[in-house]
Amino acid sequence: MVDFKMLETFVWVTNLRSFRGAAEKLNTTQPAISMRIAQLEEDLGVRLLERDRRLVSPTEKGQLLLGYADRLIRLRAETVEAVGDRKTMRGIVRLGVSETIVHTWLPTLIERVNASYPNLELEIEVDISPNLRDRLVAKDLNLGLLLGPISNPGVHSRPLCSFPLAFVACERIKFGKKSVPLTELAKWPIITFSRNTQPYIFVRELFDRSDLQPTIHASASLATVVRMALDGIGIAVIPPAILANVVPGKRLRPLRTEVALPNLNFVVSWPSAPDSFAAQKVAEIAMRVAKNTRIGKSR
Repeated sequence: MVDFKMLETFVWVTNLRSFRGAAEKLNTTQPAISMRIAQLEEDLGVRLLERDRRLVSPTEKGQLLLGYADRLIRLRAETVEAVGDRKTMRGIVRLGVSETIVHTWLPTLIERVNASYPNLELEIEVDISPNLRDRLVAKDLNLGLLLGPISNPGVHSRPLCSFPLAFVACERIKFGKKSVPLTELAKWPIITFSRNTQPYIFVRELFDRSDLQPTIHASASLATVVRMALDGIGIAVIPPAILANVVPGKRLRPLRTEVALPNLNFVVSWPSAPDSFAAQKVAEIAMRVAKNTRIGKSR
């Protein structure tokens, strides 16, 4: 008799390409995983997995079963949510978040998740988008709110929100009321996101195209970038939408410039995995929060 535990085990082994990884995910032992797979193969009378020393891959029959097993596991989760009380949804969603969203509407998202699924726990990790992307692909996170796009067949993505970028400076750095040319901006250190992020790459290429070489300070901490700008160390390139929550008063201001900076376009993403149902429910709430939050809309 094929049961859900066998199917869930099979799906995790196939997704992670590893008996050991599936054992860690399901909080059991590797021999127990092997026994479940062997029993499943015996019950169905076919070989489902090809095994070698490093990776496990599904056979043709195994690939066919995977499609059915994914649908059955999702249908079970949908049935529980549709028929049962939402309080019955339990577990942990490991949520990776870009710091821009942390400083804008993340608290609202947490409140809405708590109201909708009071027994669902969020384990929140803040990091730069390239790192979050890698962890989603590796299935080390259940859900990510990060800069897109993500082009990976194992990760689902939906558009979330956009934040305009701007050159931002403290009150002590004065340029007058006229639009500031790039040559004047280049006389100051520029402070922005980490080196392997979209904003840093754009800023570097922007000045390179004009044959300008300003000092560019990079930080993975948006709060650190803001602090350096407040201290007058240089001019920051950040989303002005975060300033109301990060900086008390109006001690930083966006500059009028001759340069059109791009928007930061965020997505909500989750990996294909047997336990993705709860993550998708949180993703749906995130999309509603972003849509209804003024600073989360494209401008």
